Amino acid sequence: MGILMRQLITKPFPYYVGIHSLEELVTKDSRVCIVNILGNESRKVTPVSHEYSGGNVVAGVQYGREGVLETKLGDIPVFRTVRDVMAKGIWFDVGVIYLPPAAVSQAVWEFVRFNRDLKRIIIVTEKVSVRDSRNVRYTCQDSGVDVIGANCLGVANVWDHVRIGGALGGDNPEETLKQGSIAIHSNSGNFTTTIAQYLKMAGFGISTAVSSGKDMYIHFALAEFLYAAQNDPRTKAVALYVEPGGYYEKQALDWIQERRFGFNKPIIVCVTGRWKTNISRACGHAGAMAGSGDDAQSKEQWFDDYFGVPLFNPQKPMVSKKGVRISSIQHFPEAMKAVYDKIDEKPDFPETGDLSLKLWISDHITKLPKDLDLPIVQALHPYNEQITEITKQVGASYIRSSMRNKSSASRMDAKTQIAELHGKSVLELSKNSIEENVFFAITKTMPGRRDLRRINMLLNMFMKLDESLIPLFDIADANECSPNALLAARAALVGHHPFLAKIKEYSRFIINLIREFPAFESRESDRTAIEQEISRVLMTDEPIVEHPFETTLLKEIHQSTNLRPSVILCDIAIAFAERQGQCIKDKTEFLLASLIVSMFWNSMLEKRISRQVVEESVYYIYITAQLTAFTIIDRHHNKHWQKITSGHTQYLASSFTSNVFQILFNRKPNDQELTELKYLLGLTVTNGPGTLSAKGAKESVSARNHIATAFAGFLTNTGYAHGGNGFEAVEFLLKQFKDAKISDPGDAGHGIDLKELASRTAKEYAGYKQEMKEKGELDYARIPCINHPVFKGNAINIDPREDFVYRELSAKKIYNIFHEFYHSLVRELLNEGVTPNVFCVNVDAVLAVISLKFIWNDLKTETMSLAQAQKLVFNLFMIGRTVGNIAEIADHRDRGMDMDCRTPQSEVEYLL
Repeated sequence: MGILMRQLITKPFPYYVGIHSLEELVTKDSRVCIVNILGNESRKVTPVSHEYSGGNVVAGVQYGREGVLETKLGDIPVFRTVRDVMAKGIWFDVGVIYLPPAAVSQAVWEFVRFNRDLKRIIIVTEKVSVRDSRNVRYTCQDSGVDVIGANCLGVANVWDHVRIGGALGGDNPEETLKQGSIAIHSNSGNFTTTIAQYLKMAGFGISTAVSSGKDMYIHFALAEFLYAAQNDPRTKAVALYVEPGGYYEKQALDWIQERRFGFNKPIIVCVTGRWKTNISRACGHAGAMAGSGDDAQSKEQWFDDYFGVPLFNPQKPMVSKKGVRISSIQHFPEAMKAVYDKIDEKPDFPETGDLSLKLWISDHITKLPKDLDLPIVQALHPYNEQITEITKQVGASYIRSSMRNKSSASRMDAKTQIAELHGKSVLELSKNSIEENVFFAITKTMPGRRDLRRINMLLNMFMKLDESLIPLFDIADANECSPNALLAARAALVGHHPFLAKIKEYSRFIINLIREFPAFESRESDRTAIEQEISRVLMTDEPIVEHPFETTLLKEIHQSTNLRPSVILCDIAIAFAERQGQCIKDKTEFLLASLIVSMFWNSMLEKRISRQVVEESVYYIYITAQLTAFTIIDRHHNKHWQKITSGHTQYLASSFTSNVFQILFNRKPNDQELTELKYLLGLTVTNGPGTLSAKGAKESVSARNHIATAFAGFLTNTGYAHGGNGFEAVEFLLKQFKDAKISDPGDAGHGIDLKELASRTAKEYAGYKQEMKEKGELDYARIPCINHPVFKGNAINIDPREDFVYRELSAKKIYNIFHEFYHSLVRELLNEGVTPNVFCVNVDAVLAVISLKFIWNDLKTETMSLAQAQKLVFNLFMIGRTVGNIAEIADHRDRGMDMDCRTPQSEVEYLL
């Protein structure tokens, strides 16, 4: 030990400590020089500290640069080195370092080497190496300089209105750092501020706050701090925040008990970090890692032994005059009150609040227990302004990226090979009505009774046909267009239909008003502002002819006891119009927008769907309804279609699924037939994003087309190989049953020996196959709807999708002779040696056998031709797949990017 260092040893410490009292740690007379003053952190923090402290930063150093740092109190000069600062005759006694870890030791040396008047160095830098920390310690001990840090946010002397070396108190230290009697020593810089704020709310101010840091070395440790706190007449109690690692606390407590220095002020301590007990590397602060006997549990025991009382319990507070340990920083105020009562002291000033839960934001959806259902209060500044802005934002938000070969709407489960839409398998969806699945495709959730009634009504309403489009049917027939071409033409012609565009515009208007004025139901000023907007956008003095749907829409809007904001807003608009003697222009569109926003409001608030989806949902509903109306096979002889698409309000409440059946099959269904139709359409909703139909929709979105054009893209990407191929199985079955006397395919008492019929079919096919092979023809016809590229290789193979429907229908006592025939056929094909095992009956068979069951009598009586039957089977596929593509299009519009579906040139191959 050098002669100078021996002279600097400060009793009662075996090393140098230049601080006798906390009141002298930093003062209003302190002058500061900051190294790396123009760095990212200092550039933001230093002006605030400088202004709070009355202008105590006299110089800065930015190695290799000169300049100034602008503040409200004037520019701070910046020099290349500390030596340059001293050469200019600028006096300072406190140095602050913001440098990277490897440069800290050199900066400390420069401060000490060139400034003989230096008293303190504050090191903000974290993760300074042990070797460099040792050099810093040696250099400063040898020169009589106190060090605070490293990895700290500095020091605040609240009585002198001084903050040096960090962001204690945040951007507005005046609000948090109130003068008082508590000294804080915290291993966490941020928690130093938090503890000060918590104590302030309970009436306790701060004398001095020290962010000690929690690097491997703590240079101004607890023993020195408690010694200085004892000698500080301003300080009556101490608040500590302690992390695992190091024996600083044990040393301090041992020295107090050994009476090395007198300390008799109470301590409230929060020891954290039990979870770090078994970690083997630093997580968080570099020094917050336990070694041997310095983990959180050990430190808790040190303090409990010192206090002589157990952990503080807010319900049954017990403290000693020495203090108490708390389990969470939120208990600082209550524990401090209890300790002050114990020592007969009063708080520093009246309470300004408490730490009870205060609700700033509510989703207005979640039903909470009474104890948790707290009233909403206005947040403190600046959070209140931020919350106001955030509240205006609603719905899910997504980061856009290339969605080529990607989807968050659908997927194919690689293990089961069962497709899913929004996380539900097509097996689950096949139990639902079409209207339920349309709602699900839009919102990712199943509708309740009210919303089911509403989506059903809208789908029926939107099936009303525009007379000008009727010639499309004749043009398609004359040109022998495929069914998908007709539907694609209808979809493409929707475009930005003015009627739909107006509903979308009003949906956006309604959402804007609700989010801009969230308290319009209770706050008069918000209601007045809303009425002004309603007057500007909706009102007209011109008389308006009432649309036949308006009465029905109004009735539906009010058919609820739990009114959503858009419905209340609608009422305000109607009442305002009546009061002003005006009319609502575009009233039908406005009512539809109110209804649509009401339907999808909760899903948007819950961030299941984006705001864009809600505003554009009218397109998805309208296009689905219109495409369904265009699946008619024989419009001249289908009286059901003529009534349903006429726009009469009497059909709005009927089941959309039932109406679809009537359009397709020209008769009213019974309950069994509706069940079968659900299974048939539900299974075709999606087969994953890799299908041609899904890719057609996604590629159209990628090219930035209308929603309607994206539906056209899906439809033009279907065809007789994808969608229309289901008729091949119908033709096959008709051939096998051409001589059968069947009056009802759903009657199990048909009297036909299906095993014998299947055996004959298997034998005929065996002969055909053998003949083709002998001719060298390997491209022979396969039996449709059996075998699958995945579900194969077992003795008995099963397609789980077909098996699900087969079992479901059997459980409901719904029989289908054609389905039973397929199950007999796959076994007979094995018996005849045509197949090596029992092939599966695949899911395409479901479409074929249910379709044929529905149209069997029409085909037999020749009221339906084979060509019409082919169209019908194709249309069934497209109705089901339309529902799935609602989700696919909405997903790609939410997440995708322009041109993201184009094929990279590297993947394109030119063939000679």
